[in-house]
Amino acid sequence: MQILSVSEFKAKALGVLEQIAQTGETVVVTKRGKAIVKVVPYSEEVEVNVPGKLRGTVLEEGDIVSPLGADMWNATR
Repeated sequence: MQILSVSEFKAKALGVLEQIAQTGETVVVTKRGKAIVKVVPYSEEVEVNVPGKLRGTVLEEGDIVSPLGADMWNATR
């Protein structure tokens, strides 16, 4: 993986894109030291049914159907 500043990427964009297409290497572009974009080679392959792809992305809130009860509402106090 190659890391370039945004100004360096801007100056060399066409060459960098050609390099990515030929080598398949990923390039990360940074702005003030923070990654802002990752440029990856194009692929026609579609990821279908990748097990675990969404792991850790769902937040469980518990029972959202049952009433909270009068003690949970500020308006009843």
